Amino acid sequence: MGKFDNIMIASDLDGTFLSSETHEVARNIERIKYFTANGGKFTFATGRIGLHVMRRLPNAREYVNCPIVACNGMSLFDLSQGRATRDIFIDSELLIETVELLYEKYPEMGFRAVGCDGLVAFQPENPYIKWELTGSCIPLKFKDYRLWGEEKLYKLTLRDDPDVLEEVRTLVEERFGGKYTLCKSWVDLLELQPHGVSKAVMLGELRDSLSSQGERMKLYAVGDYENDIEMLTLADVAVCPSNAIESVREICDLCLCDNDVGVIAELIDYLDKE
Repeated sequence: MGKFDNIMIASDLDGTFLSSETHEVARNIERIKYFTANGGKFTFATGRIGLHVMRRLPNAREYVNCPIVACNGMSLFDLSQGRATRDIFIDSELLIETVELLYEKYPEMGFRAVGCDGLVAFQPENPYIKWELTGSCIPLKFKDYRLWGEEKLYKLTLRDDPDVLEEVRTLVEERFGGKYTLCKSWVDLLELQPHGVSKAVMLGELRDSLSSQGERMKLYAVGDYENDIEMLTLADVAVCPSNAIESVREICDLCLCDNDVGVIAELIDYLDKE
């Protein structure tokens, strides 16, 4: 029997596991290896696709010991196999209709769709899209959005001024009520994906599949932003770094150090003392 049997930690990446410079924190990795060596399960629940996680964290398979929840719950990705074991794709007709509506009203907004092999966009001169190309480790190709139905795509992401994105959120909810889940993963990034699909749903399924002998794993979820709220609510214990937004801090059971110091390491230290 291991010290951390039947305990599962699921961590967001940006603003949580990664530092503010988007680097791994060595202290986190050291303590995760201790945690998994003693029976614990560690995974990521992230807005990034599995391919991006593999390229951004090439050594992750050394300390992640179960599939990761990728693309905000649109994909379950096995790092050890380098492939998705489950995918949920957005309805292409709905996606194209949505882009057409929003592009007509907000032509300066940056539009991109996220697929299992990378990103798809149609505005090569848009400053938000140009920014995506700077230092990106995943492919981005350009294709007329009216042809996006030829691709297998997870979600639509929009970049613009925060006030504009709030207008867009209201418009989408009014026009496509009940068809989308909308959430911000950063101040200038609004994500649209099929209603009912989320980090929380996929993470709950993963936890249930890993639970054994009738004893459900105790889930500690760690996150910092709006797109983490549902999985934090699902968790047995909700945890956040001190740099989390206020609405996240308000619902968490534990608020630990900031992401630069190593919030996952501090959580494992806490569990060790428990």
